[in-house]
Amino acid sequence: MRSKKLALLLSAAMVISTLGGCGSSSASNEASAPAADKSASASTESSGTGNADEAEASKPITIDFWNSWTGSDGDTLVELVKQFNDENPWNITVNMDISSSFAEKLSTSLPTGDASPLILMGNGDRFKYQEYLLPINDIWTNTQLKEEDFNTNSLDTGRIEEDLYSLPFQNSLYYMYWNKDLFEKAGLDPEAPPQSFEEWTEMAAKITDPDSNVYGSGLFMAYGNQEMCLMQQMGGLAVEEQGDGTYKVNIAGNDGYKKYLEWMKALYTNGDNPQENEIDSMFKAGQIGIMVNGPWLAPGADESGVNFGMCKIFGQEPLGDVAGFFITSSATEEEKLACERFLQWWYTGNEGCAVEDTAVSTWSLKLGFPTTYVPTAECDAYKANERLAALNLDDNSKDSIWITTSPEFKGWGDLVTIIGNMTQAVVFDTPVEDAMTQAQEDAEKAVTTYEGADALAK
Repeated sequence: MRSKKLALLLSAAMVISTLGGCGSSSASNEASAPAADKSASASTESSGTGNADEAEASKPITIDFWNSWTGSDGDTLVELVKQFNDENPWNITVNMDISSSFAEKLSTSLPTGDASPLILMGNGDRFKYQEYLLPINDIWTNTQLKEEDFNTNSLDTGRIEEDLYSLPFQNSLYYMYWNKDLFEKAGLDPEAPPQSFEEWTEMAAKITDPDSNVYGSGLFMAYGNQEMCLMQQMGGLAVEEQGDGTYKVNIAGNDGYKKYLEWMKALYTNGDNPQENEIDSMFKAGQIGIMVNGPWLAPGADESGVNFGMCKIFGQEPLGDVAGFFITSSATEEEKLACERFLQWWYTGNEGCAVEDTAVSTWSLKLGFPTTYVPTAECDAYKANERLAALNLDDNSKDSIWITTSPEFKGWGDLVTIIGNMTQAVVFDTPVEDAMTQAQEDAEKAVTTYEGADALAK
């Protein structure tokens, strides 16, 4: 049984890097601290409120924090962790490692108890790693954090049954990006992005300029989430819970999926979409007219001087998943408390910190992520942010934002990979219906693997 669980973890390592917020860089970033000393300890007598008496009673402790935020948004994460290390009152040092090999490290270190105490990953992966994650139901008593300050639906994506395993870090949602300068050059209104698949095709054809290596469309060949945020508008969820604990796979014979795949393939065939996956880099280089991605792309595009817009895709509610902070079973009691104090600081700052100056607010205001934290959503700086106003959810229910599968499906990560394999197969000339049939078979296998032999709805 243990070997089977390890095999599932290694499988998860192949898909965990697709979560929202991860960039394309392979560099590793560390936030100013030596390796954690397991012998260090912190006082567990205080309630985690961060007052002066508690700070005096706290012994120095270092905790490791692993994640895969290797994109330009990772630079902001590094800055915020450094700020915590400089100013927190508990003598805690967070030793952060940002790496493209995060998934592999996690899958090999969790079973041995050598993983970092604190990790950041997509909530969809919580089921795979459940055995190695700690419930944090006591965080409301160990810290000053209040459950009612979090969006209920985003918070629920971090639960397994009645136990809470994560606090929401961000809604990793997908939006349309368009290059306003390329629109204007093509004779298009730079303030009017496409509002339908048909308009996307028409505008892409006008923008494409082979002599300048410019493409009107920027679809990825094998990025399951990006494909699904478009495909789901046509054909719904790939795997859907039926209300009785069984799951129906909706890929083969799905007319909406077929229509999407044919639309996608035509963009490649017509030469309006590059046949590669380095689309982010091309957009930042001013070579892509229209694409879909999350807010994590925006900082790099801003830094590159791209004149771009962002909006909801065809005016529909954005789709995606939720990324969260998790505490692993590798943590000691002292490390767990230190992790919880870091999380308190992330959302509330030190005593007297204005809401707009907290880490959670900085993350939204600087990078454009719609927040899951109610005090941030209600502060004046957030309400006045034009980009956030254009991207914010109208219906922040977990069912409306969740992508690819029902939120409860344990094999969500595998389905993201299966969808990516299907779209890539079509790009490389596999007939659409054959690719859909293979994806259906692979998805049905995922259902029985993660949910049991009787979980597949007929």
